[in-house]
Amino acid sequence: MKAEKVTIGRLEDNSFQIPHPSVSSHHCEVFLKDADLWVKDLNSTNGTFVGSDRIMEAMLKPSQILRVGQVDMRVEGDTPAGAPQRRVVDHTQIIPQGIKLNELDQTARMAVNPGFEKKSNTATKVFIIVTALIAVGVLGFIGYILWGK
Repeated sequence: MKAEKVTIGRLEDNSFQIPHPSVSSHHCEVFLKDADLWVKDLNSTNGTFVGSDRIMEAMLKPSQILRVGQVDMRVEGDTPAGAPQRRVVDHTQIIPQGIKLNELDQTARMAVNPGFEKKSNTATKVFIIVTALIAVGVLGFIGYILWGK
C-alpha cells in the first residue's frame, strides 16, 4: 500500500518519527505531485529547509539535503533503468520507521546542525505566575465584597 503523503515529526503518530527536540510535533509532509517529490512545511517552529533555503513548499530532487529542525536527511532516488550503477561511499544509513534515537549507536547518529536552540519556557512561566496572581487578586476582591460588609 502506498501512502499519498508521508508526515515527518517528533510525535509517534507521524509516518516518520524523528524524536529530536528541534523537530516540531508535525513538522512537514512529503508527497508526490505528478512524478515529482514535494515537501511542505506544516508551520514548524524551526523551519523546513531544502539545501540552505527555508521553504513552505518545494520540489525535492535526488541528492538534495532536506533539513527539519536540526536534522539533515539526504534525498535518494531510484536509478533509472539502463543507467550505470554508481556506489557513493558515505555515512548515510537508512533508518527503519519507529527506531528510537537512543537505540542508535554513536556512529549512526543523525547529523545535527548547530545554530538552533530549544525555545525558552521563560515567557510561559511568567504568564502562568501573572495569571495566578491576578486570579488570587480577583478572588480576594470577590471575598472582600461578599464577606467584608
